[in-house]
Amino acid sequence: MRRSVLLVVLIFVAHRPVLGQPTLRDAHGLTAYRPQHGPGYLPFARTPVPEEFEEHPRLGPGIRVNRADEMDFAGEDDLIELVVTRPSADTSFVLERSHSNLSVWKTREKLPQTALDFTGGRSTQLVFGPVNQMKLWVEWTGAAPEFPGLSLRAPESNLVVDRIVFHAFTSLVVALGGEDQVPNRPVSPNHGTYQVATGLYEAGYDVLMRDEDEVRPNGSGPVYDEVVNAVQKRSVRELAIFGYSHGGGSTYHLCERLNDFRANIGTFSISFTSYVDGIRNEADIDPRVERRRPPMTSFHANQYQQRDWLQGGPVAGSTPPPTGLRVETVRWGRGADHYNIDDLEEVRDFIHTQLTAHVSR
Repeated sequence: MRRSVLLVVLIFVAHRPVLGQPTLRDAHGLTAYRPQHGPGYLPFARTPVPEEFEEHPRLGPGIRVNRADEMDFAGEDDLIELVVTRPSADTSFVLERSHSNLSVWKTREKLPQTALDFTGGRSTQLVFGPVNQMKLWVEWTGAAPEFPGLSLRAPESNLVVDRIVFHAFTSLVVALGGEDQVPNRPVSPNHGTYQVATGLYEAGYDVLMRDEDEVRPNGSGPVYDEVVNAVQKRSVRELAIFGYSHGGGSTYHLCERLNDFRANIGTFSISFTSYVDGIRNEADIDPRVERRRPPMTSFHANQYQQRDWLQGGPVAGSTPPPTGLRVETVRWGRGADHYNIDDLEEVRDFIHTQLTAHVSR
């Protein structure tokens, strides 16, 4: 039996800076990447933000609030990788920032003496290596929601070569896999929950992809700790959680604990939850159907099958109404069983579509 859960939290409302300067778009300039996790990008791949989305308020590069008291459970991972490519070896370049709370470092660990110096919003002249590239790390210590901007400028001609606008995350997505499903790269074609999580990450969400064993039957554990830290230290205000099989049970347990302790956690909402063939998760061997709607959720999606010995079931107050979709009753789901339901394209697309409609980045 496999399990999977996904939690998402996202919110932003902010003023996007208007920099209104002429720009030169080509293969050179600024390339930002999606967020890191721990010492690197695993279980996700190192993913550049497409150039056409570099200034998009939702699909562009997201950045976590990095307060001084923020807890990095696996080391500093809140800085965003930025690769700067020099368009011309005969021209000097600087970075220009829209806000003083946007810092740029030469090291991902923020080692002493590696911060880029800014005066009046402009950095000192950038020093490139022999390949006309340099790697920098961007940090946001301000509030959220906000849209801090960073531009590459040639000061002699006052030409903006490239510009990036970050959206400061106010939401979080946590994905927990099913029994014996371990987050990894590349994503297994048999781990549908992780495929959804990867697609959300690539689309600009902040996503935690975790094994459901990291949520205990009382809801505590590493996932709960990371979510609480995100709410208390990173301005996260919106959560999304979904899971498959035992991951559905873990989704319930996580929501239950968040609800029980919300007075001590801070202000947040659970905007989206989902079960795919949800199974209760009181123990590693627990075949009972998860029929309980997650506490606090404002939207719950439920997809299940009942042709296998191990099966999910209806959950009152679910979408599609009134109790969710029994997938083997529709043409594309006729061959569904417990072990492949999470891999069906229609099941995955439904989660992605509903989550993106209800949760902001």
